[in-house]
Amino acid sequence: MRRIAALLALVVLSSCRNEIEQSTRPSAVEGTYALKTYGGHPLPVVVSSDASGDWAIVSGELVIGNDQSWSETVNYTVTKGSTVTPAQSGTSGSWVLLSDYAYMIFNDKVYNYQFTGTAAGRSVTLDMLNGNSLVFSQ
Repeated sequence: MRRIAALLALVVLSSCRNEIEQSTRPSAVEGTYALKTYGGHPLPVVVSSDASGDWAIVSGELVIGNDQSWSETVNYTVTKGSTVTPAQSGTSGSWVLLSDYAYMIFNDKVYNYQFTGTAAGRSVTLDMLNGNSLVFSQ
């Protein structure tokens, strides 16, 4: 009897958890989003250190178009000694939203790879191939 009660409680809790997650899924994801965190750290954040200096992400923008296109721009500073140099990278491609799960698939046409993301509320979280997540918010 205890096993049945425990199983029933697990099923009920799982159902509630799903509804909470789905309640934040957007009906549309098109728009402009500002980069807020990289790898769980607020900006600015140092993402690389090598002989050329310390690379820090200072800002970024994700634009999701209603024509299934997207573009991303990331602004960096490269610090070597007392010299700080701005740098920028960008990429673009196409996207698909599986709205029942707020799950997104991004195809990068510049670097020729695919990655995933999640849309929730007014935010999009990108799961990068290097294991880091980028969180963009409107």
